[in-house]
Amino acid sequence: MTKVDFHILPAFHERDRLNYVTRLIRKAQSQSLDILISVEDDEHRQMTSEAIWAASPDSFIAHETIGSNFHPVQISIDEDCGEHHQVLINLRKETPSFFSRFERVFEVVSQETEILNASRARYRFYKDRGYALAKHDLRDRV
Repeated sequence: MTKVDFHILPAFHERDRLNYVTRLIRKAQSQSLDILISVEDDEHRQMTSEAIWAASPDSFIAHETIGSNFHPVQISIDEDCGEHHQVLINLRKETPSFFSRFERVFEVVSQETEILNASRARYRFYKDRGYALAKHDLRDRV
């Protein structure tokens, strides 16, 4: 069964949330896991891609939008999640319908009101269905 981790950030800005996502990507890549990042729309996809490109001048995170080529990190704006079954990083306000195909789901939550409220609804959704939940509250580490 899918394990869901909520990473609760002290940040309010999307830029900070995306910087944290790059840390999650690096950790998953160190374990040779494939990653799909689910985003709201094309603008959000572009912003996410740019954040990944800019993550570190010393290293490169190969990634692409879902397509014919395969990279271990892909970004999707729709229900097409390709062949991935390992790690889903959800940056949408809604729970993607395909989340249960993945071994792990990372929900990255900022303190921006709309994102925070949507994450609470997703938490209840997973909890009501009996999914294993973990909470990593990074607000205590500031």
